[in-house]
Amino acid sequence: MKKPFNFAKFVCTQCGDCCRWPGYVHLTSEDIRLMAAQLNLQEEVFIEQYTRLSPNRSQLALRDQADGSCIFLQENQCAVYQARPLQCRSFPKAWQVGEGCPELDRLYAEENMVD
Repeated sequence: MKKPFNFAKFVCTQCGDCCRWPGYVHLTSEDIRLMAAQLNLQEEVFIEQYTRLSPNRSQLALRDQADGSCIFLQENQCAVYQARPLQCRSFPKAWQVGEGCPELDRLYAEENMVD
């Protein structure tokens, strides 16, 4: 098991890997408001074009592209980065994966070598 480390050391390399992981990007009302504003859309139009009902059937999630990546991933960059959802902004402090983020994998390896 990987030991915890100081998340202040984490600096996103914008590789886009996390935007390709399977799963759901759940949205808050504030996420919808901010992304719609950034895209210059009414919230209802944003919801229609970019969201789907989450499997929990109690909230909306972003749609995926045909390859399963986030609908806003464009050449490893987030098209709505300044207004990205809370779920995205809170990575890796609020949630993380066991492996698959190159920067987290590097930090875990670095910290585990310094025992």
